[in-house]
This record gives sequence, structure tokens and C-alpha cells, in this order.
Amino acid sequence: MQSFAKGGVISPVLANLFMHYMFDVWMGRKHPKNPWARYADDAVIHCKTKAEAVYLLKSLDERIKECGLELHPEKTQIVYCKEEGRQENYPITSFDFLGYEFRPRFMKSRTGHCFSGFSPAVSK
Repeated sequence: MQSFAKGGVISPVLANLFMHYMFDVWMGRKHPKNPWARYADDAVIHCKTKAEAVYLLKSLDERIKECGLELHPEKTQIVYCKEEGRQENYPITSFDFLGYEFRPRFMKSRTGHCFSGFSPAVSK
């Protein structure tokens, strides 16, 4: 008899099906204006304001608890994407996702203009 325990061959498929209905479909229904990216159980959700991010995080926390799970307290955070035109100060301005570190970086346009952008590069 095949076991469906963690580490089984079918576990990633079952986990992805669960995440599809628990997260993907829920995000489409409850927060359709917020773009997001998910790989396995890691996700990044985009918000326009801090108030929107705080509200969405609370909503997501409630959804996860409804499903008998909890958000990872060290990995779950609101990150300010500081770049040209967004110069407010927040304690967290970078994050890692899928082996890339997203953070403010100095960039150069095709015309040679230097500016600050929020961009990925390979993580340490």
C-alpha cells in the first residue's frame, strides 16, 4: 500500500493540489487585485500600500489557520520595495525567493542614467 506521508512520491503533487485550493483559488476570490507568485509553499504577494499589506497578511493568517496551519513567523514579513520615487524608511527592504535576493540596487538605464531600482540577484 502506498503511503501518503511526507517524503512519499506523490506528496509534492498532493501538497500542490492543496495549495492550489487553499491559497491560489482563495487569493483569486478574496484578493483579486493583488498580483502574487507561488512556488510550492513559498509565496510573494504584491500590495500598493502598507495598510493594504497589513490587511492582506491578517486575512491570509486567518485563512491559513482555518486550514489547520500557521504562517512561518520568521519567513512571513511585509517588505518595502524601496526604489526611485519610493524613499520612505522601513525596517525590512529585501527578501529571498527561489534562490534570488530582491532588494534595492543601483542600476543604469540604456541611456546611462543611474537610478535606484528594486531588483533580484542570486542569493548568497
